[in-house]
Amino acid sequence: MIYLLLAALVLLTLVSYGLCGRDFFAPGTMLCLAFVFSCASALYNASYWQLDLAPRTVGVIVSALSITVGVNIWAHGCFQRVRVQPWSGRATPIPVWVSAGLLAALGVVLVVMLAQIRRIGGGGSFASAMVIFRAKNAYGVDLADQLPGWVRQMLNASAVIAFLYLFHLIWFGRRLGRLHLALNAAVLAACVTVSLLTGGRFSAMTMVVAGAVLWYMLRSGGPRGVRLKTLFWVMMAALAVLYGFYAVKALVGRQSDQTVVEYITHYAGGGIPGLDLYLKDPPAPSGIWGKETFYALNNGLRKLGLLDIPYYYIHHEFRQSGGVSVGNIYTALRDYHYDFGMAGMYLLHTVFSVVFCFYYEYQKKRRSHLGILVWAMVYYCVVFYPISNSFFASVVSFGFGIRLGLLVFLYLLLIRKKGDAPCRNPL
Repeated sequence: MIYLLLAALVLLTLVSYGLCGRDFFAPGTMLCLAFVFSCASALYNASYWQLDLAPRTVGVIVSALSITVGVNIWAHGCFQRVRVQPWSGRATPIPVWVSAGLLAALGVVLVVMLAQIRRIGGGGSFASAMVIFRAKNAYGVDLADQLPGWVRQMLNASAVIAFLYLFHLIWFGRRLGRLHLALNAAVLAACVTVSLLTGGRFSAMTMVVAGAVLWYMLRSGGPRGVRLKTLFWVMMAALAVLYGFYAVKALVGRQSDQTVVEYITHYAGGGIPGLDLYLKDPPAPSGIWGKETFYALNNGLRKLGLLDIPYYYIHHEFRQSGGVSVGNIYTALRDYHYDFGMAGMYLLHTVFSVVFCFYYEYQKKRRSHLGILVWAMVYYCVVFYPISNSFFASVVSFGFGIRLGLLVFLYLLLIRKKGDAPCRNPL
């Protein structure tokens, strides 16, 4: 069945690419590509995991992706006929002194994070403290072991600055002096280091995805089909990023003796067998509405006293296949199904598809800098869909609302050219 799934995914990818404007970054095409990579990774581990996918699992994945491809074709057709007024605003580089000041502020954030790692992770070597910090902060239910709210807001600010400076580097790079380029690179490096010190690589990977999206959508002439030469270099860059993901595992408190290929394919491919094993043996219902699907929103409502639930974290059960661990990585479909059943799963997946496909096609016509920045902030939800539910569990939240507000504020303050008339619809 794994070969049948791979063949179906490749076919869907070709259909989506051909009917959605020959655009690799169209959500339908990218989602299919992400699942092709995930399926190929699972196939690499097929004998080790002794995979035996059920026809139901293949049907669920293929039917869900068919919905996305259909929605993307629909959205592409709509915006071929509908005229969207292109954005006509202008932008100016961030002043050097502002970049220097933000770099100093990020230095303070780094010091604060190191202090928090020691507070929660204890003494000893940094590596051992990082392992303990990650375990307590990511999986513990004791609020004393969690990062304080004010520290989390500093992390939000750091993430927003990273997205802003990715845009700044890509849009203004050739017009910046050496000092400004060095400061831009230093700011981005500091932001990535801050994200790694939280004990995970997910935030750093979202920045990489955002950089790729900004590069693609801000090129002269806008989004268009990628030439084979460009595609080759994009693939080389992707391989470098995957190796970086493997290389920093010790820094974020991970330990593994696997080779780089085994490590990457285990992560990337675990979602498909994980979903299969889940559908064969789902855990009991939680009793909390949207416990996994709307995790961040539930947590925010709990803090506001609007939802009477205990503090909890999402820690999917680990699965085994063939006597070895597959891990606890699942596709986004798993969370939808666990909370709302099969009908709810398809409904939420359709909502996801409509939001992303129509917004993308709109931005291809509109090409608003701020709108593209927002798109870059959330595009990782498409790329990592075979691994986790990021949109409803993270983006649909008060925390993302804070990030979005801060991004808009900093963009209008630092980048929009003075004297521009405020746009009624900057996105």
